[in-house]
Amino acid sequence: MKTVIAMRLLALAALGLAMFCPSASLAQAPETNPDNKKAGIHRDLWISIGKDVELRAEDSAQEVVVIGGKAIIHGAVDADVEVIGGDVEIDGHVGGQVVAVMGDVHVSPKGKIDGGLLSVGGSSEVAEGGKVGGQIVDVSSGIGLTRFLRLGWVRDWFLHCVLELRPLAPGVVWMWWIAGFFFILYFLIAVLFPHPVQCCAAQISARPATTFAVGVLAKLAVPILCVLLPVTIVGVVVVPFLIVAALLSVLVGKTALLQCVGGKIGGRFGFSSGQRPLPAFLMGALLITLLYMVPVIGLLVFCIVSCWALGAGVTAICVALRSTRPPPPPAPAVPLPPTPSAPLAPAPAASLASPLTPPQALAYPRAGFWERMGAGFLDLVLVGLTGAWVGPLCLLVAIAYFSGLWAWRGTTVGGVVLNLQVVRQDGQPLNFLAAFVRSLAAFFSAAIFFLGFFWIGWDRDKQGWHDKIAGTVVVRLPRAVSLVCY
Repeated sequence: MKTVIAMRLLALAALGLAMFCPSASLAQAPETNPDNKKAGIHRDLWISIGKDVELRAEDSAQEVVVIGGKAIIHGAVDADVEVIGGDVEIDGHVGGQVVAVMGDVHVSPKGKIDGGLLSVGGSSEVAEGGKVGGQIVDVSSGIGLTRFLRLGWVRDWFLHCVLELRPLAPGVVWMWWIAGFFFILYFLIAVLFPHPVQCCAAQISARPATTFAVGVLAKLAVPILCVLLPVTIVGVVVVPFLIVAALLSVLVGKTALLQCVGGKIGGRFGFSSGQRPLPAFLMGALLITLLYMVPVIGLLVFCIVSCWALGAGVTAICVALRSTRPPPPPAPAVPLPPTPSAPLAPAPAASLASPLTPPQALAYPRAGFWERMGAGFLDLVLVGLTGAWVGPLCLLVAIAYFSGLWAWRGTTVGGVVLNLQVVRQDGQPLNFLAAFVRSLAAFFSAAIFFLGFFWIGWDRDKQGWHDKIAGTVVVRLPRAVSLVCY
């Protein structure tokens, strides 16, 4: 029985969320009671969304359903009374049961309920003289955190935010705490990471329609990829990177969008987001917050801003990866052929396959984010397959794999496939100590939501946090050298 009631309430809640008019009433047209012995109006089914319902003493109804409002029953209800997000007062007769979710139930001395009484996230009170034929059940009653578990805070959010289609409402205090947390987070991003924010802001200003379209596509693609990638087993490793990348794109893109909005307004006062980014950010945050409190428009603005922010972050990353790279170094001059009297000695085979020295490799272009992630993905597959055999020692296997190969020839199997090589910025050979420090620092890059790896896409030298710690860069060579030749 309780399962049926719960499913029914969920269906009613879905019906309420589907309504665009918060004060709409779906009650059938009143009908005169066919029983001439009874005065008043009879309704077969009375459904109200976002509006209180009061059944007068001379009126009757077959069933009463209220979402986001209060139900006051003075008359007679043949079946059930179900209320979501509101209180119930029974001063008449209910032939079925009374169910209240996120609301209190009060039965007056004249009230009578033939069935049971169920209160979820609220309380029930039956005055002396009131009658309840069935069982009285109060979910969350008697628990220490009663005030919290009574879900009054959810009811306020449901009434003032969900039903009015807006993210923020003046009376919902806990939502303002969440908004304040994100405001501080956006402010810190604007202060600590101005370069990525300016890159996203430039894309919004230059390609407003493109960034929004990219955001909509990314919103649709990310959930699909999160479902499809684990099916391939190997793709499970990519899912955390994908989720964190989307989250960081939204955060940085939202900060940039607030700066752009504030800069448009500040332009009328003599400053723009490029000249004074922090005042522009504050002005944009204030305007968007005010729009969030407007019914219907607030939800529309929230959807647009979230898509636009994600699109700005994704577009900025793509543009950074496609940015102009330094051209490869000029080919060395062809030496003059030797004199006929001195026959040309063949070069050793090993020298043809030997990797470039660090000073030579530093002249080649830096490897981008996606190239390095592709190589890292291949290496993780190899380490993962090996780690399946050693169990808890998988971490040591990973450290030994990366440290050993970096110290040996400055690359890994994934680096060989994608023509990448790790070199030191000072031009010295990459010894085992530097490779070991770099492998340990890679865990630090992954510890804070993989931000150290995503830093590669923003940094001008294409360095992650572990690169900066170890003093290394990753370059793209003109051709790969087989590990067999090493």
